[in-house]
Amino acid sequence: MTNLRIRAVEAGDLIPVDLPAPRPDVDGARWRRTRVAVADGQIVGIASVALSAATDSYFCEVEVVPGHRRRGIGTQLYAAVHRLTDPRFPVLARAMDSFPLRRRFAEALGCSVVTRCPAPWIDPPTPAAESWATGQQAPAGYRTTVIGDRPLAIVKDAWASSFAWVHRAFGAVHIDRIPQMWDQYSKGVDPAASAVAVDRNQTIVAFSLVSPDAWDGRTFIVAETAHPDQAHGTQVLGATVATSVTVLARRGTRRVQLEGHTTDRHTPDVMRSLPAVGSDPMDILRLEPPPAVSRGGCR
Repeated sequence: MTNLRIRAVEAGDLIPVDLPAPRPDVDGARWRRTRVAVADGQIVGIASVALSAATDSYFCEVEVVPGHRRRGIGTQLYAAVHRLTDPRFPVLARAMDSFPLRRRFAEALGCSVVTRCPAPWIDPPTPAAESWATGQQAPAGYRTTVIGDRPLAIVKDAWASSFAWVHRAFGAVHIDRIPQMWDQYSKGVDPAASAVAVDRNQTIVAFSLVSPDAWDGRTFIVAETAHPDQAHGTQVLGATVATSVTVLARRGTRRVQLEGHTTDRHTPDVMRSLPAVGSDPMDILRLEPPPAVSRGGCR
């Protein structure tokens, strides 16, 4: 495309409604850079790349206004932000089924699947969901409770333990940064609907963290076991999620999405057991550096 320029965001830039609002550049542990594509004096695309707060990896997002797609603008934006990254660290992207353009763009760049999230939905105040929740019983020696009944510091430690091993596939994990991530993430967690499972020693072994109206009108439940080799992990995790679902059913909450990476081997079994009402699967993809292009799609 002629007259295309890639540059940093400037004061007074008019961002089209089709594009996300740009976030400011940041240095340090939360490093982030944003670039825009300008054609004939108008912004037609935007890209950002941000260093993950606790892993040596980046997450990249590229958006182009509908009328200017399939002209190479997105590829040029990606190349511009990729040049700003540390070449030792992978650049990752999220691709959901509800946004098929993201996957097609990633496949054009060349990509591989790092981890999957089936992201099934459950409709708590329905007979099918109630029957499912009733059938999820904690095994002997375990019980579930909402996190509002537990010291928050203990919940934080369990979440940090899980985060460390679940995210190793993304890049080297900085254990010291995880508590700061919890401090930010937990602000959106509902303690009256979120649940944990504890063993005989009162150690938290699984959690189900509820974020109401997290995105697109959906309530998210992030569910994992605290350790990858947790005994009775699938049964314990199912009972924990069921505790949250029961609370949400009493509230009449609809459109609940279960989040969880398949790197936790217990998560897929719990997700497959849910009554089928839809899903929005998401892959975390590792993008190839430009100008490499994979013709075979994601592996």
